[in-house]
Amino acid sequence: MKQGITMGILLVAVLILAGSVFVLSGEKSTLKDTVGQKDQKIQALKGKVDELSAVTGLQVTGEEVRFIEQTFHVYLNYDNESYVTRFEELSNLVKVDVLNKLKGASSLAPPVVAMKNELESVQVYINPSTPHTFLVYTTTSYFLDGALVNHGSQLYEVSVLQNNGQFLIGDIKVIGNMTEVDGV
Repeated sequence: MKQGITMGILLVAVLILAGSVFVLSGEKSTLKDTVGQKDQKIQALKGKVDELSAVTGLQVTGEEVRFIEQTFHVYLNYDNESYVTRFEELSNLVKVDVLNKLKGASSLAPPVVAMKNELESVQVYINPSTPHTFLVYTTTSYFLDGALVNHGSQLYEVSVLQNNGQFLIGDIKVIGNMTEVDGV
């Protein structure tokens, strides 16, 4: 009788172990499937990261583009009163040598005649081959004594630096000026 009870207990233990092994193998199969799906997702994301990092010049923030737009508004919106003082505001937005270059291209005193330069639009284009370098296309209108004397566009190449968390124009080059001509 003791032998029958021992055999019964062993049989129950073997059945419990067999059931546990069966359940664990099912869970192992489910986990393998889940891991396989996760690996596929990881590989897809790695491919996307590689694709995005191949275009280094596009690592630009909207904040950087807004900074360029703001800087050009300060530089190209002026009248007799703000003709010289705009450079004070620009001193916080551009490197010193850039500021000197911009000042050198201007008169040290405002014109005697009433004048006004209005920036109508600024379009910023990213240069994908050189990080933080942009083409900036501006359209302005220039008035003397209230009369429009020049409506034209300018193209600039601009590089942006970051100094202590602040953006700064590191270089600016005038690439071209385009003036509208009536009848052409």
